[in-house]
Amino acid sequence: MHSWLIGFLVALALVAQSPTPVQPAATAAKPYDCSATEHRQFDFWIGDWDVVTNPATASPSATPPSSGRKPARNMVQKAHDGCVLIENWDDGIGGTGQSFNLFDRQTRRWHQTWVDNGGGLHEYWGELKDGHMVFRGEVPLGPAQRFAGRRTVRLTFSPMGSDKVRQFSESLGTDGKWTVNYDLIYTRRASR
Repeated sequence: MHSWLIGFLVALALVAQSPTPVQPAATAAKPYDCSATEHRQFDFWIGDWDVVTNPATASPSATPPSSGRKPARNMVQKAHDGCVLIENWDDGIGGTGQSFNLFDRQTRRWHQTWVDNGGGLHEYWGELKDGHMVFRGEVPLGPAQRFAGRRTVRLTFSPMGSDKVRQFSESLGTDGKWTVNYDLIYTRRASR
Protein backbone atom coordinates (compact mmCIF):
# COMPACT_ATOMS: atom_id res chain seq x y z
CA MET A 1 0.00 0.00 0.00
CA HIS A 2 2.89 2.24 0.74
CA SER A 3 4.17 2.01 -2.90
CA TRP A 4 0.72 2.95 -4.17
CA LEU A 5 0.73 6.09 -2.00
CA ILE A 6 4.22 7.04 -3.21
CA GLY A 7 3.12 6.59 -6.85
CA PHE A 8 0.06 8.73 -6.26
CA LEU A 9 2.10 11.52 -4.65
CA VAL A 10 4.66 11.45 -7.50
CA ALA A 11 1.86 11.67 -10.09
CA LEU A 12 0.26 14.52 -8.17
CA ALA A 13 3.58 16.40 -8.03
CA LEU A 14 4.10 15.96 -11.79
CA VAL A 15 0.63 17.31 -12.56
CA ALA A 16 1.21 20.30 -10.27
CA GLN A 17 4.48 21.11 -12.06
CA SER A 18 3.17 20.80 -15.63
CA PRO A 19 2.45 24.09 -17.34
CA THR A 20 -1.13 25.32 -17.20
CA PRO A 21 -2.74 25.15 -20.61
CA VAL A 22 -2.98 28.59 -22.14
CA GLN A 23 -6.57 29.80 -22.56
CA PRO A 24 -7.27 31.64 -25.80
CA ALA A 25 -7.61 35.37 -25.23
CA ALA A 26 -11.17 36.63 -25.32
CA THR A 27 -11.71 38.77 -28.37
CA ALA A 28 -12.70 42.31 -27.54
CA ALA A 29 -16.23 43.24 -28.51
CA LYS A 30 -16.25 45.31 -31.68
CA PRO A 31 -17.72 48.78 -31.16
CA TYR A 32 -21.03 49.29 -32.92
CA ASP A 33 -20.50 50.21 -36.54
CA CYS A 34 -22.81 52.74 -38.25
CA SER A 35 -21.79 51.92 -41.81
CA ALA A 36 -24.86 49.82 -42.66
CA THR A 37 -27.22 51.06 -45.36
CA GLU A 38 -29.86 52.20 -42.85
CA HIS A 39 -27.40 54.67 -41.35
CA ARG A 40 -26.85 56.27 -44.78
CA GLN A 41 -30.54 56.87 -45.59
CA PHE A 42 -30.50 60.53 -44.51
CA ASP A 43 -27.09 61.38 -46.01
CA PHE A 44 -28.80 63.38 -48.78
CA TRP A 45 -29.33 66.12 -46.13
CA ILE A 46 -25.61 66.48 -45.33
CA GLY A 47 -24.20 69.78 -46.54
CA ASP A 48 -23.94 73.52 -46.13
CA TRP A 49 -27.27 74.98 -47.29
CA ASP A 50 -29.01 78.26 -48.09
CA VAL A 51 -32.65 77.90 -47.09
CA VAL A 52 -35.65 79.88 -48.40
CA THR A 53 -39.41 79.54 -48.44
CA ASN A 54 -40.50 77.38 -51.37
CA PRO A 55 -41.54 79.92 -54.05
CA ALA A 56 -43.73 77.29 -55.73
CA THR A 57 -46.03 77.04 -52.70
CA ALA A 58 -45.69 80.52 -51.16
CA SER A 59 -49.03 82.21 -50.61
CA PRO A 60 -49.66 85.08 -53.02
CA SER A 61 -50.69 87.18 -50.00
CA ALA A 62 -47.49 86.38 -48.08
CA THR A 63 -45.19 89.28 -47.36
CA PRO A 64 -42.16 88.97 -49.64
CA PRO A 65 -38.78 88.81 -47.89
CA SER A 66 -37.16 92.20 -47.44
CA SER A 67 -34.75 93.06 -50.22
CA GLY A 68 -31.17 92.30 -49.38
CA ARG A 69 -32.12 89.72 -46.74
CA LYS A 70 -29.84 86.73 -46.92
CA PRO A 71 -31.32 83.24 -46.87
CA ALA A 72 -31.23 81.20 -43.70
CA ARG A 73 -28.23 78.91 -43.35
CA ASN A 74 -28.26 75.29 -42.29
CA MET A 75 -25.15 73.16 -41.88
CA VAL A 76 -25.70 69.42 -41.55
CA GLN A 77 -22.66 67.28 -40.72
CA LYS A 78 -21.81 63.71 -39.76
CA ALA A 79 -20.38 63.27 -36.29
CA HIS A 80 -19.56 60.57 -33.74
CA ASP A 81 -17.96 58.10 -36.14
CA GLY A 82 -20.72 58.62 -38.70
CA CYS A 83 -23.52 57.61 -36.32
CA VAL A 84 -25.11 61.06 -35.88
CA LEU A 85 -26.16 63.87 -38.22
CA ILE A 86 -25.93 67.24 -36.47
CA GLU A 87 -27.87 70.17 -37.88
CA ASN A 88 -26.89 73.78 -37.10
CA TRP A 89 -29.63 76.24 -38.07
CA ASP A 90 -29.35 80.03 -38.25
CA ASP A 91 -32.25 81.97 -39.75
CA GLY A 92 -30.12 85.14 -40.03
CA ILE A 93 -32.53 87.21 -37.91
CA GLY A 94 -31.84 85.80 -34.45
CA GLY A 95 -33.30 82.30 -34.52
CA THR A 96 -30.84 79.45 -34.01
CA GLY A 97 -31.18 75.76 -33.26
CA GLN A 98 -29.68 72.31 -33.57
CA SER A 99 -30.97 68.86 -34.25
CA PHE A 100 -29.40 65.50 -33.58
CA ASN A 101 -30.44 62.70 -35.93
CA LEU A 102 -29.64 59.00 -35.76
CA PHE A 103 -30.86 55.61 -36.83
CA ASP A 104 -31.91 53.78 -33.66
CA ARG A 105 -30.76 50.19 -34.07
CA GLN A 106 -33.23 48.97 -31.41
CA THR A 107 -36.42 50.46 -32.87
CA ARG A 108 -35.11 50.35 -36.47
CA ARG A 109 -36.37 53.92 -36.93
CA TRP A 110 -34.82 57.35 -37.25
CA HIS A 111 -34.90 59.72 -34.30
CA GLN A 112 -34.52 63.50 -34.34
CA THR A 113 -34.21 65.81 -31.33
CA TRP A 114 -34.44 69.54 -32.06
CA VAL A 115 -33.51 72.29 -29.58
CA ASP A 116 -33.44 76.05 -30.16
CA ASN A 117 -32.72 79.43 -28.63
CA GLY A 118 -36.42 79.91 -27.87
CA GLY A 119 -36.38 76.98 -25.45
CA GLY A 120 -38.06 74.69 -27.96
CA LEU A 121 -37.64 70.94 -27.63
CA HIS A 122 -39.03 68.76 -30.40
CA GLU A 123 -38.85 64.95 -30.56
CA TYR A 124 -39.52 63.08 -33.80
CA TRP A 125 -39.46 59.46 -34.98
CA GLY A 126 -39.45 58.46 -38.61
CA GLU A 127 -38.33 56.39 -41.53
CA LEU A 128 -37.41 56.53 -45.18
CA LYS A 129 -40.59 56.13 -47.26
CA ASP A 130 -40.43 56.13 -51.05
CA GLY A 131 -37.17 58.11 -51.01
CA HIS A 132 -38.44 60.73 -48.52
CA MET A 133 -37.41 60.94 -44.85
CA VAL A 134 -40.69 61.29 -42.95
CA PHE A 135 -40.73 62.16 -39.24
CA ARG A 136 -43.67 62.52 -36.89
CA GLY A 137 -43.55 63.95 -33.40
CA GLU A 138 -44.97 66.11 -30.68
CA VAL A 139 -43.85 69.74 -30.39
CA PRO A 140 -44.77 72.45 -27.90
CA LEU A 141 -47.49 74.92 -28.78
CA GLY A 142 -46.22 78.42 -29.46
CA PRO A 143 -46.19 81.08 -26.74
CA ALA A 144 -49.12 82.91 -28.38
CA GLN A 145 -51.42 79.88 -27.99
CA ARG A 146 -54.31 80.12 -25.53
CA PHE A 147 -53.45 76.77 -23.96
CA ALA A 148 -50.20 75.09 -23.02
CA GLY A 149 -49.58 71.72 -24.55
CA ARG A 150 -48.20 69.95 -27.57
CA ARG A 151 -49.26 69.33 -31.15
CA THR A 152 -48.51 66.58 -33.62
CA VAL A 153 -46.20 67.55 -36.47
CA ARG A 154 -45.05 65.71 -39.58
CA LEU A 155 -41.75 66.65 -41.27
CA THR A 156 -40.93 65.39 -44.75
CA PHE A 157 -37.45 65.79 -46.24
CA SER A 158 -37.26 65.15 -49.99
CA PRO A 159 -34.08 65.11 -52.08
CA MET A 160 -34.44 67.14 -55.28
CA GLY A 161 -31.26 66.07 -57.02
CA SER A 162 -27.81 66.31 -55.45
CA ASP A 163 -27.94 70.03 -54.60
CA LYS A 164 -31.50 70.64 -53.35
CA VAL A 165 -33.69 69.32 -50.55
CA ARG A 166 -37.27 70.21 -49.66
CA GLN A 167 -38.41 70.28 -46.02
CA PHE A 168 -42.19 70.30 -45.64
CA SER A 169 -43.82 70.67 -42.21
CA GLU A 170 -47.46 70.02 -41.33
CA SER A 171 -49.53 70.06 -38.11
CA LEU A 172 -52.40 67.75 -37.28
CA GLY A 173 -55.46 69.77 -36.28
CA THR A 174 -58.11 68.75 -33.77
CA ASP A 175 -60.34 68.09 -36.79
CA GLY A 176 -57.91 65.38 -37.97
CA LYS A 177 -56.71 67.40 -40.97
CA TRP A 178 -53.11 68.31 -41.75
CA THR A 179 -52.25 71.99 -42.32
CA VAL A 180 -48.98 73.43 -43.64
CA ASN A 181 -46.57 75.00 -41.13
CA TYR A 182 -43.85 75.79 -43.65
CA ASP A 183 -42.34 74.63 -46.92
CA LEU A 184 -38.60 75.21 -47.37
CA ILE A 185 -36.09 74.67 -50.15
CA TYR A 186 -32.45 73.96 -49.29
CA THR A 187 -29.88 74.83 -51.97
CA ARG A 188 -26.30 73.67 -51.51
CA ARG A 189 -24.02 76.63 -50.91
CA ALA A 190 -21.24 77.21 -53.42
CA SER A 191 -17.79 76.21 -52.17
CA ARG A 192 -15.90 79.22 -50.93
